[in-house]
Amino acid sequence: MEIVAIEKKTRKFIPNDLKVENWAQLSPFFDKLLHHKINGIDDLLVWMENRSELGAAIDDEFRWRYIRQTCDTENEKLREEYEYFVSEISPKLMEINNQLNEKVAQSGLLDALEEKGLSVYVRGLKNSLELFREENIPLYTELNLKEQEYGQIIGRMTIQHNGEELTTAQANKLLQNEDRSLRETIFKKVGERRLQDKEALENLFDELIVIRDNIAKNAGFDNYRDYKFKELGRFDYGVKECEDFHDAVKNEVIPLVKKIDQNIKNKLGVSTLRPYDLDAPFPGEKTLKPFNGARELIEKSILTLDKIDPYFSWCLATMDKMNHFDLESRKGKGPGGYNMSMPELGVPFVFMNASGTHGDVTTMVHEAGHAVHSFLVKDLPFDFDKEVSSEVAELASMSMELFALEAYSTFYSDENDLKKTKSDQLERIITILPWIAIIDKFQHWIYTNIGHSQAERKAAWISISNEFSSGEKNWEGLEEIAAYNWHRQLHIFEVPFYYIEYGIAQLGALGMWKNFKENPKNAIENYKKALALGYTKSIPEMYETAGVPFNFTSQHIGKLMQFIQQEL
Repeated sequence: MEIVAIEKKTRKFIPNDLKVENWAQLSPFFDKLLHHKINGIDDLLVWMENRSELGAAIDDEFRWRYIRQTCDTENEKLREEYEYFVSEISPKLMEINNQLNEKVAQSGLLDALEEKGLSVYVRGLKNSLELFREENIPLYTELNLKEQEYGQIIGRMTIQHNGEELTTAQANKLLQNEDRSLRETIFKKVGERRLQDKEALENLFDELIVIRDNIAKNAGFDNYRDYKFKELGRFDYGVKECEDFHDAVKNEVIPLVKKIDQNIKNKLGVSTLRPYDLDAPFPGEKTLKPFNGARELIEKSILTLDKIDPYFSWCLATMDKMNHFDLESRKGKGPGGYNMSMPELGVPFVFMNASGTHGDVTTMVHEAGHAVHSFLVKDLPFDFDKEVSSEVAELASMSMELFALEAYSTFYSDENDLKKTKSDQLERIITILPWIAIIDKFQHWIYTNIGHSQAERKAAWISISNEFSSGEKNWEGLEEIAAYNWHRQLHIFEVPFYYIEYGIAQLGALGMWKNFKENPKNAIENYKKALALGYTKSIPEMYETAGVPFNFTSQHIGKLMQFIQQEL
């Protein structure tokens, strides 16, 4: 396929040159939608297409503003542009979109929409109407602005080492050094730097809890957890299933984590395993150096994906052509990584903080899975169909991580290096599942124990962390760092309860990889078919299309852990 810059489709409802800058530009089009008399199902479908076109244009503008301010958190102008949208445009959007949802609901055509295959949309529309409360609009505005303070705090964090200023992402690369004393020094410097902002982050989180709890109470919920489950559209599982997942991880995964930790301790020849030993190279084993700089990471990632499926590489090459990457870590840049879809343009943007490690390669391939997903849904007729569920979005990204294991010769020519990347990836799957369970269970505790003190929250974190511990890692002298380890998890601050999806999707991805090893062509076709559905089907139906069960019971997790052990 030819690599060319993709242009926006010609608009039918709003002018092609309309720029989203203020509400006065947008309100005439919303008024048209609001006052249009809907005459039958065909007219409603055209009306929905017009609404989608307007919504997609607005979404693209908002997302670009978010991207620009995370790429440079110290740029006051970019922050003001983002905050203007959040405070001046978003509140009006919430109100008018609820009115438009009511218009659809009162049209008497919901059954007709379901007959047209839009049952998932109808389900979501009813859910939104049930949750909407006008008094929550200013609270959401306040919440969105508050959540961005986390990135600003984290973006300022650097340490000094050997006369050089390093971001925390750049510093963490040194935890893969064979010098144990260096690893200890870096680990302590990063941990102590995070603790410098402990009070600011704790106080910020207290404020976020209060706002979120008020939103939930306004909507008639006992707690924010139950409200958020409904807002996230968790129609296919609930609190009990999450608790079952926690228990399954404890029973089926922790014993494997213990074996991994013991293996690290034995191979390093240390009497006590410390947290700064987990990424250390074993004696005689070289540190992996998969790429040098962002340019090489992009080029090698494109080559890697081309070995899996040419369409995948075309997606990344198109993004590269359009400068839709910001990959390298630097001071003032927001934390973490993400793929930001663009509903109108259809070409996503990938953001991350790379420092030259194999973990960066994994992150890049992970976000590439999201990017491919964005391309596969870009031609769906309605923007709401493109807003895929997290459980399917993460299935896309985590499956891509595992598919790529068969194609990493672009990054590593040495067979031993390839084996190491595979074993590291599989062990990472095992060790990340307890962390996912911890983060999820901790959030359940937070929002069902409103009014707790910071000391009680600290104690709860320590207790839950210990519950999922292998018992092999020694944190003596580092207890304070461990007690606030959750501060590094962006999701808790910015996207609460969006985390167990990683665990659910990881199980699905293992099933996808198993299928891929048995029949690569068939597995990739099923993968693309499932992702191309967007959110037009239920989550279990999309997993079924992908060829894997939507199942996270103890029995199923146990079988998958056996499969991983065989592969290891």
